[in-house]
Amino acid sequence: MIRRLLPTLLVIVILVAALLPATAHAATAAPTDFYLQVTPSPLVTTLKPGQPTELELKIRNAGTSTENLKIEPRSFTFNNSTGEVHLDDTSPPDIAQWVNFSAQTFSIKPGDWFTQKVRIALPKDAGFSYSFALLISRQSNPRPTEGGRLIKGSLAVFTLVNVDRPGATRQLQVAHFTTPKKFYEYLPTGLDVSFKNTGNSIVQPYGNIYLQRSGSKTDSDPITTLSVNEKRSYILPGSVRTVHANWDDGFPAYKTTTDSSGKVTTKLVWDWSKVADLRIGKYTAKLVAVYNDGKRDVPIEQEVSFWVIPWKILIGITLVVLLVLFSIASLIWRIVKFTRKKAHRRAAKKADKKTDSVSDKPTDKTDE
Repeated sequence: MIRRLLPTLLVIVILVAALLPATAHAATAAPTDFYLQVTPSPLVTTLKPGQPTELELKIRNAGTSTENLKIEPRSFTFNNSTGEVHLDDTSPPDIAQWVNFSAQTFSIKPGDWFTQKVRIALPKDAGFSYSFALLISRQSNPRPTEGGRLIKGSLAVFTLVNVDRPGATRQLQVAHFTTPKKFYEYLPTGLDVSFKNTGNSIVQPYGNIYLQRSGSKTDSDPITTLSVNEKRSYILPGSVRTVHANWDDGFPAYKTTTDSSGKVTTKLVWDWSKVADLRIGKYTAKLVAVYNDGKRDVPIEQEVSFWVIPWKILIGITLVVLLVLFSIASLIWRIVKFTRKKAHRRAAKKADKKTDSVSDKPTDKTDE
C-alpha cells in the first residue's frame, strides 16, 4: 500500500518545491510607497500679459525606488461654507492653453532632485487672476499585489497667478469677526475671522488679535497676542475664508488631547502655576490685519467683546467668604455675650455687697 502511494507523494513534493520560489518573489515585488517633496508650494507669482515667464519647481523623490512621473495642470474649486478644496483631476483649467513644461514626463531616482520649468505666456487680453493645480502623478499605476494592495501616487501643487494689468484690484474686507459664545465659564475662547475678497486679484492677509480687559486704556499692553492667518493662506477673488484663533492662556482651562487610538477627550486642567492667570470679567479682542493692495499695506481693524465668568469658582469663593464672616460674627457675638455676662455678674456682686453692708449697719433706738 505504501509503495503505491510513494509516486503520488513524490509528485506532490516536487510541485510544492516548484511553487515556493515563485510565491516568495511575488511577495517581494510589492509596489513601494509614493513620497515626493516639492518646493515652492504653493507656487505664487505675478505676471504681465504678453510677457512669457518661466517658473521653477523643484521635485525630490524621497521614496525608495525610481519614479516615472508626469505633470499636468488641473482645476480646483474652493467651498466657502466648509473651507474645503476640491481637486478636479480630469479637467484642465482655462489657463492650460498658455502653460507648458520643460518635461511633460520625467523620471527621478531615489533621493534625487528634478527641476521642472513651468512656462506661462499670457495673452494681452488675459484675466486678472488664475488659480489652478499642477498635478504630479505616476505615468502608470503599478499592478495590485496578490493581497489586493495598490498604491496610486499623485501630488497637487496649488498655483496662484495674479495678472498685473490695468483694472486689477486687490480689495479685502472682514465679513465677520465673532466668538462662538458671549459668555464663557473657563477658557479657551474661540475667535473666528472671515475675510472676503471683494477684488479681482488674489490676496494674502495676516495680522494679530490683541486681547485686553474691557475698560482698560487703549495704549496699555495687551494680555496676550494671537496670530491671524499664521499659515499665510491666500484668498481667491469672490471667496470667503475663515481663520480660527484660540485664547487658552488661563486658569483653569479646558484642554483637548488625542490618544494613540485617535480618541479625543476634553478635560478641565488646574495648573496651579498659572493661578495668577484667573480670567474673570469682560474682555475685548481687537483684530489688526493687513493686506497689500499692490501699492501699500492696507490695515483692517475690528473688535469683539465677551465675558469670562467662572461662576462655580465665584460661588465657592462667596461661600468661603460667608463662612468666614459667619465665623467672625459668631466669635464677636460670643465675646460680646461673655463680656455682658461678666459685667452682669460684677454688677450683681456689687449689688449683693451693698445689700450686705446695709443689713450689717447698727440701728439707733430712741428711749421713750
